[in-house]
Amino acid sequence: MADMRSGLLQAASLGVEIAVAVFLGAGGGYWLDRQFRTEPWLMVVGLLLGAAAGLWNAYKIAMNNERP
Repeated sequence: MADMRSGLLQAASLGVEIAVAVFLGAGGGYWLDRQFRTEPWLMVVGLLLGAAAGLWNAYKIAMNNERP
């Protein structure tokens, strides 16, 4: 039961980490768009970079957990 709870907590934390990375990337891009008047290009770039960072972090965590 404890292993199942630990796995669920880890999965939930990965989801939150990905969501936060995407939100921060999009938010930073939106802020830069407003500063440089380049709507919506920097927000799109920030969104993609945030998604890539979140997925990369999830990949690293998954690879660490796979090792015995």
